[in-house]
Amino acid sequence: MESDREQLLEELDAIDAIYPDLMDRKVDDSSIILIKVPQHEHITIQVSFPQKYPSIEAPHILEVIVSNSAKRQDLYDIKYLQNLFQEVMDSNFHQGSVCFFDFLTELDAVLYMGEEEAANDESNDVGRVNRLELIPTDPFEGWIASDPITDRASTFMAFAAHVDSEAQAFAMLERLKTDTKIKKCAHVMSAWRIKVPSERNKDQVITYQDSDDDGEAAAGSRMLHLITIMDVWNVMVVVGRWFGGTHIGPDRFKHINSTAREAVLRAGFERQA
Repeated sequence: MESDREQLLEELDAIDAIYPDLMDRKVDDSSIILIKVPQHEHITIQVSFPQKYPSIEAPHILEVIVSNSAKRQDLYDIKYLQNLFQEVMDSNFHQGSVCFFDFLTELDAVLYMGEEEAANDESNDVGRVNRLELIPTDPFEGWIASDPITDRASTFMAFAAHVDSEAQAFAMLERLKTDTKIKKCAHVMSAWRIKVPSERNKDQVITYQDSDDDGEAAAGSRMLHLITIMDVWNVMVVVGRWFGGTHIGPDRFKHINSTAREAVLRAGFERQA
């Protein structure tokens, strides 16, 4: 059986291979490292690995450093980030199992930073603006919402809409994401099923169906399976999850499906022949 040290070194080697050039091992025994947060490289964290990690004790966040070059650096509360990162670390840790890679993956989901929201507000993408002109200004126009479900500080809420083309579906989704509260979701998962008459042969139909997990593995495909067994068409359903820092395991899929089904039914969809 591998020792704690052997498991730690193997884990760090694997992370170094996946995220090259992001990690700086400060001491020979790798008990303290500096690593840039993947996808958020302007944030560096200093992490201490206890001698009894992973058998008994979780790693400790010693320091959070925000680069001076980060946009709107004043938006960052370092103390808040340090506490948040430690909560995410603790929620991923289970005695006997390494957790640092899962921790880094989860950070990408929970970090919705102010400069990203500011960037989204800028008109720096003409194509995106043109797509948004296809739908009304109100982000929620055309959407029917479920009631929210809150479980261990995570909140789930679904939205469903009638759509007649993939272009319309994507444009409505883009507009929905401009809402301030939706921007703060850790995940905005979606699924859609659309069928339209063929332009060449009006007696034939063309179908489109797909999904997007948005970082919540397998969530989108489960939503697509839901609307498939409901046998509804020309529908897009979106579920937003606001993450509260605590993992809730498989229960998250129950809440995703429950809110999605409620939104689809509220939107008036019925089984089609």
